Amino acid sequence: MSAVGILGMLLAISGITLVVTFFALGGLYLLFSYGLYKLAQRANVENSWLAFIPIVQYYILGKVVKEVKIGSWVVPHLEWVLLLAPVIYGILTGIPFLTTIAGVLYLLFYIIVTYTLFKKYTPHAVVMTIVAFLLPFMYAIFVFAIRNNKAVIQL
Repeated sequence: MSAVGILGMLLAISGITLVVTFFALGGLYLLFSYGLYKLAQRANVENSWLAFIPIVQYYILGKVVKEVKIGSWVVPHLEWVLLLAPVIYGILTGIPFLTTIAGVLYLLFYIIVTYTLFKKYTPHAVVMTIVAFLLPFMYAIFVFAIRNNKAVIQL
C-alpha cells in the first residue's frame, strides 16, 4: 500500500472516530441536561430550561441540590458558587503554587455536590458517586436515571 493510501485510511479512521465521539458526547450532554431539567421541574425551580445551557446548568444544579454541608458549614448561595467555581478555579491555577491545591479542592467540592445530589434522590448515593468519578460518562447517565425519582431526603 502506498503512503498516500495509508494516509487516506488514517484520515478516514480519524474522521469516523471524530464523528462517533461527537455523537457520544452530544448524547451524554443531552442525557445530563434533560435529567437535570426534569429534576429542576420536579423541584419547582424557575427557568428550569437553563439546564440545557452549558455552564449555566450548574446554576440549576445548585437550585436542585439547594444545600451542601461541609462539616458543620453550609455553602451559602450554592447556585452561584457552582456557577462561579470554574472561574475561580481558572484564576487560582494561574498562580503556580496554588495549582495543585486548587485542583484538589475543586475536585473535592464537586464530589461533595455530586454525592449530595445523589443522596437527595437515591439510596445508592455512595456507589453512584464513586462510579461517576471513576467513569465520568456515568455521571450524565446517573442524573438521567434519577430524573423521575422523588426526593429520598429533604435537604
